Amino acid sequence: MTHRISRIVASVALAGMAASALAQQPPAAPAGPTPKHSCAKPGDFPGGLASDNQRKNWQKGYVEYVDCLKKFINEQQALAEPHVKASNDAINEYNDGVKEYNAQIEKAKGN
Repeated sequence: MTHRISRIVASVALAGMAASALAQQPPAAPAGPTPKHSCAKPGDFPGGLASDNQRKNWQKGYVEYVDCLKKFINEQQALAEPHVKASNDAINEYNDGVKEYNAQIEKAKGN
């Protein structure tokens, strides 16, 4: 019985050390340079002395800029989604494993 408890404790300790070692590894380097948007930012807002045409042109440029940024953000989030899901799945698997190990230790202590 004591041998069985020792074996379970050793397994948990090894799993903890392995998880700790994995957590200390630096993240993988990105495959390439971090993408940047190519949206053209409009200049300064034309003041009160500007013509209606100048203000309309600035507003049009601003709307195009904001739409471009939204498109870039949506594209980047779509590219990141599978990676975030994989990360969350691994986190859940890790948490489930720790719960299982802890339950086994508690069960072994009770016997």
